Amino acid sequence: METISRNTTDLAADERTAIEHMLGAPLDENQRVVVQVFDADEGCGAAPPRTAADYAILADLDAGEADRLVDAMLLRSLGRDNAL
Repeated sequence: METISRNTTDLAADERTAIEHMLGAPLDENQRVVVQVFDADEGCGAAPPRTAADYAILADLDAGEADRLVDAMLLRSLGRDNAL
C-alpha cells in the first residue's frame, strides 16, 4: 500500500482539476488530499486497521490510553459514538 498526500495549494492546475473531477466537488485552499493505493490482491481496498502509532498526537500517552482514544475516534468517525 502507498499513501500520497498533498496540500491543495501545492497542486498544479491540471492535477487539481483532475482530482476535483474525480471527487465531483471543488477543493478549498485549506484542504489536503490523501490517496491510498492498494494492491488488487489485498481485497476490496478497505483501509488497514489504525493503531495508536498512526497518530503522532498520541505520543505522550501510554499505550492503553492511546488505544482507548484511537478506538473512540474511530467509532465516532464511523458514526457509532454511542457504542462506547
